[in-house]
Amino acid sequence: MDITHPAHVHFFRHAIAELRARGHDVAVTTRRKDITLELLGDLGIAGTPLTECGRGLGGLFVEMLVRDVKLLAICRRFRPDVLTAISGAFAAQAGWLARRPVIVWDDTEHQKFAHLVTYPFATAVFSPDCYRKRFGPKHHLYPGCHELAYLHPRRFTADAAVARAAGVDPDGRYCLIRLISWGAHHDVGQHGIDVDKRVSFVRRIARHARPYITAEGPLPAELEPYRLRIPVSRIHHVLAFALLYVGEGATMASEAALLGTPAVYTNTLGAGTIDMFSRYGLVWQVTDTDEALDRSEALLTDSAAKRRAQEARQRVLADKIDVTRLIVETLEDQGGSRRRGLR
Repeated sequence: MDITHPAHVHFFRHAIAELRARGHDVAVTTRRKDITLELLGDLGIAGTPLTECGRGLGGLFVEMLVRDVKLLAICRRFRPDVLTAISGAFAAQAGWLARRPVIVWDDTEHQKFAHLVTYPFATAVFSPDCYRKRFGPKHHLYPGCHELAYLHPRRFTADAAVARAAGVDPDGRYCLIRLISWGAHHDVGQHGIDVDKRVSFVRRIARHARPYITAEGPLPAELEPYRLRIPVSRIHHVLAFALLYVGEGATMASEAALLGTPAVYTNTLGAGTIDMFSRYGLVWQVTDTDEALDRSEALLTDSAAKRRAQEARQRVLADKIDVTRLIVETLEDQGGSRRRGLR
């Protein structure tokens, strides 16, 4: 498994454990990006870091070449039956060169460059059925989303004691705010909460609920007291008991929805998963900062908002699948097909 982003750790963590429990050997390669290594360490998953995250398209291209070479060397040494990754640019090329099947999981429609350098080499690509694009016969849709790999009730139960241990009162009125760094290549030309309005935005939220901020970069001095300082592996226990999520991160908006917390997504970049949760009445995508604040205040002052979100969550769970089960069964099927082909 090639894990190159913090969100990928959560996606694969239960599949790794289940595959090992079934007697399979699982090698994990990773990347020095954001908190990826920290999160793997928190969860007790050993990974082999191969590269630093490249900067800009030129840096990413150089990283791709270096990483492909290193992955190919690992394939020759470990001799995997199947490779897998989210997005999968590196794994798909290395697997193609090593003549191994590669299963790619993709929920990000706007990664055009990644699609260009991945899909021709992948054996199969799996996406949520809300995915906005279609890529031909090797592209398969499933009823779910990436976040259901780790937030399905079979995989996760929110624990109030964990939230308390992190210094958050699960019975209190609080809101989780997510601010991203805007450093990814697909963030170019996009925006979320206006930088010059961040302080006033948080202060307005504080009139209704205690703000906790999770941010990828530095905050204004006035907002540092609101920064949430907990181990990254415990964030979902805090998110589950929040009255509201408001922020620029689409993944956390989807996570909030699956935990029954209403979400205001403040980003001009859309996604099929956001569309899906919007239809269930769990996520509101608002691109104007003032409108996002109005929507947030409306939800925080609506005593029934959390209850409605919990009910909507149950409808989602009734309609969707345990994605970890799909990951495990797909990898076993592909690995088994290759072994049968070698006989």
